[in-house]
Amino acid sequence: MKYQLRPEDLGFLDRAPFRRTCTGELRAPAEAVFEQLAVHPEHWPRWFAPADDVHFVGAPPYGVGATRYFRLYRVVRAHERITAWDPGRRFAYRVEETNAPGVTAMMEQWLLEPTSDATTAVSWTLAVDSRPPVHLLLRAGQRHIDQLFRKAMPRLEGLCDRP
Repeated sequence: MKYQLRPEDLGFLDRAPFRRTCTGELRAPAEAVFEQLAVHPEHWPRWFAPADDVHFVGAPPYGVGATRYFRLYRVVRAHERITAWDPGRRFAYRVEETNAPGVTAMMEQWLLEPTSDATTAVSWTLAVDSRPPVHLLLRAGQRHIDQLFRKAMPRLEGLCDRP
Protein backbone atom coordinates (compact mmCIF):
# COMPACT_ATOMS: atom_id res chain seq x y z
CA MET A 1 0.00 0.00 0.00
CA LYS A 2 1.18 3.44 -0.82
CA TYR A 3 0.55 5.59 2.28
CA GLN A 4 2.05 4.92 5.71
CA LEU A 5 0.07 6.56 8.51
CA ARG A 6 1.53 8.03 11.67
CA PRO A 7 1.42 5.55 14.56
CA GLU A 8 -0.64 6.79 17.49
CA ASP A 9 -1.45 5.49 20.97
CA LEU A 10 -4.94 5.23 22.46
CA GLY A 11 -4.72 8.85 23.65
CA PHE A 12 -5.25 9.84 20.01
CA LEU A 13 -8.92 8.97 20.47
CA ASP A 14 -9.19 12.08 22.70
CA ARG A 15 -6.89 14.47 20.82
CA ALA A 16 -7.54 13.76 17.12
CA PRO A 17 -8.54 16.81 15.06
CA PHE A 18 -11.63 14.93 13.80
CA ARG A 19 -13.60 12.73 16.18
CA ARG A 20 -17.02 11.19 15.75
CA THR A 21 -18.68 9.00 18.38
CA CYS A 22 -21.88 7.06 17.75
CA THR A 23 -23.81 5.17 20.42
CA GLY A 24 -26.54 2.60 20.52
CA GLU A 25 -27.88 -0.34 22.46
CA LEU A 26 -27.99 -3.92 21.24
CA ARG A 27 -30.15 -6.76 22.49
CA ALA A 28 -27.14 -9.03 22.87
CA PRO A 29 -24.66 -9.75 25.64
CA ALA A 30 -21.37 -7.84 25.51
CA GLU A 31 -19.37 -11.04 24.98
CA ALA A 32 -21.37 -11.87 21.83
CA VAL A 33 -20.95 -8.35 20.48
CA PHE A 34 -17.19 -8.46 21.12
CA GLU A 35 -17.01 -11.83 19.39
CA GLN A 36 -18.47 -10.32 16.20
CA LEU A 37 -16.41 -7.12 16.37
CA ALA A 38 -13.02 -8.54 17.27
CA VAL A 39 -12.82 -12.31 16.96
CA HIS A 40 -14.61 -12.67 13.60
CA PRO A 41 -13.51 -9.87 11.27
CA GLU A 42 -14.63 -12.01 8.33
CA HIS A 43 -18.23 -11.34 9.45
CA TRP A 44 -17.91 -7.54 9.08
CA PRO A 45 -19.25 -7.53 5.48
CA ARG A 46 -22.43 -9.19 6.82
CA TRP A 47 -23.23 -6.26 9.13
CA PHE A 48 -21.17 -3.24 7.96
CA ALA A 49 -22.24 -2.53 4.36
CA PRO A 50 -19.11 -0.68 3.09
CA ALA A 51 -16.81 -3.55 4.13
CA ASP A 52 -16.31 -6.29 1.58
CA ASP A 53 -13.17 -8.04 2.87
CA VAL A 54 -11.91 -8.04 6.45
CA HIS A 55 -9.53 -10.65 7.86
CA PHE A 56 -6.56 -11.14 10.13
CA VAL A 57 -3.11 -11.24 8.57
CA GLY A 58 -1.00 -14.03 10.02
CA ALA A 59 -1.73 -16.93 12.31
CA PRO A 60 -3.55 -16.86 15.66
CA PRO A 61 -3.63 -16.09 18.48
CA TYR A 62 -5.09 -12.65 17.82
CA GLY A 63 -5.15 -9.70 20.18
CA VAL A 64 -3.13 -6.54 20.79
CA GLY A 65 -0.48 -6.26 18.09
CA ALA A 66 -2.29 -8.42 15.52
CA THR A 67 -2.82 -7.02 12.02
CA ARG A 68 -6.05 -6.96 10.02
CA TYR A 69 -6.67 -6.31 6.34
CA PHE A 70 -9.73 -4.16 5.67
CA ARG A 71 -11.27 -3.26 2.30
CA LEU A 72 -14.15 -0.80 1.84
CA TYR A 73 -16.30 -0.30 -1.24
CA ARG A 74 -14.00 -2.69 -3.16
CA VAL A 75 -11.52 0.20 -3.52
CA VAL A 76 -10.11 1.52 -0.23
CA ARG A 77 -7.65 -0.88 1.37
CA ALA A 78 -5.95 -0.69 4.74
CA HIS A 79 -3.82 -2.63 7.18
CA GLU A 80 -4.82 -2.09 10.80
CA ARG A 81 -2.99 -2.89 14.04
CA ILE A 82 -5.04 -3.98 17.07
CA THR A 83 -4.31 -1.59 19.97
CA ALA A 84 -6.89 -2.75 22.57
CA TRP A 85 -8.46 -6.18 23.05
CA ASP A 86 -10.48 -6.41 26.25
CA PRO A 87 -13.07 -9.18 25.73
CA GLY A 88 -16.61 -7.99 26.35
CA ARG A 89 -15.40 -4.40 26.98
CA ARG A 90 -13.18 -2.74 24.38
CA PHE A 91 -11.74 -3.25 20.92
CA ALA A 92 -9.54 -0.64 19.21
CA TYR A 93 -7.27 -0.48 16.20
CA ARG A 94 -5.24 2.04 14.23
CA VAL A 95 -4.71 2.19 10.50
CA GLU A 96 -1.04 1.69 9.69
CA GLU A 97 -1.14 1.91 5.91
CA THR A 98 -3.69 2.53 3.20
CA ASN A 99 -4.05 3.17 -0.50
CA ALA A 100 -6.19 6.29 0.19
CA PRO A 101 -4.36 9.64 0.17
CA GLY A 102 -4.90 12.47 2.62
CA VAL A 103 -5.24 10.63 5.94
CA THR A 104 -2.20 10.99 8.22
CA ALA A 105 -3.44 9.08 11.31
CA MET A 106 -6.60 7.08 12.04
CA MET A 107 -7.90 5.02 14.92
CA GLU A 108 -11.24 3.46 15.88
CA GLN A 109 -12.51 2.20 19.21
CA TRP A 110 -15.54 0.15 20.23
CA LEU A 111 -16.60 0.35 23.88
CA LEU A 112 -19.11 -2.16 25.24
CA GLU A 113 -21.02 -1.70 28.50
CA PRO A 114 -23.48 -4.40 29.61
CA THR A 115 -26.79 -2.77 30.55
CA SER A 116 -28.32 -6.13 31.55
CA ASP A 117 -27.50 -9.81 31.02
CA ALA A 118 -28.94 -9.56 27.51
CA THR A 119 -28.26 -5.97 26.38
CA THR A 120 -25.15 -3.93 25.67
CA ALA A 121 -24.54 -0.23 25.20
CA VAL A 122 -22.19 0.26 22.26
CA SER A 123 -20.02 3.32 21.65
CA TRP A 124 -17.94 3.61 18.49
CA THR A 125 -15.37 6.39 18.05
CA LEU A 126 -13.66 7.30 14.80
CA ALA A 127 -10.56 9.50 15.25
CA VAL A 128 -8.72 10.97 12.26
CA ASP A 129 -5.96 13.41 11.45
CA SER A 130 -5.82 14.37 7.80
CA ARG A 131 -4.96 16.94 5.22
CA PRO A 132 -7.51 19.80 4.90
CA PRO A 133 -9.54 18.39 1.95
CA VAL A 134 -10.12 15.08 3.76
CA HIS A 135 -10.93 16.90 7.00
CA LEU A 136 -13.60 18.92 5.16
CA LEU A 137 -15.04 15.73 3.66
CA LEU A 138 -15.19 14.09 7.08
CA ARG A 139 -16.95 17.09 8.62
CA ALA A 140 -19.40 17.26 5.73
CA GLY A 141 -20.01 13.50 5.96
CA GLN A 142 -20.85 13.30 9.67
CA ARG A 143 -24.51 12.47 9.00
CA HIS A 144 -23.43 9.72 6.62
CA ILE A 145 -21.08 8.30 9.27
CA ASP A 146 -23.95 8.32 11.79
CA GLN A 147 -26.26 6.66 9.26
CA LEU A 148 -23.74 3.88 8.54
CA PHE A 149 -23.57 3.16 12.29
CA ARG A 150 -27.37 3.20 12.73
CA LYS A 151 -27.89 0.82 9.81
CA ALA A 152 -25.11 -1.52 10.92
CA MET A 153 -26.25 -2.00 14.52
CA PRO A 154 -29.40 -4.09 13.83
CA ARG A 155 -27.41 -6.33 11.48
CA LEU A 156 -24.66 -6.71 14.08
CA GLU A 157 -27.30 -7.52 16.69
CA GLY A 158 -28.72 -10.22 14.40
CA LEU A 159 -25.32 -11.88 14.03
CA CYS A 160 -24.93 -12.08 17.80
CA ASP A 161 -27.77 -14.61 17.84
CA ARG A 162 -26.13 -16.96 15.36
CA PRO A 163 -22.68 -17.98 14.14
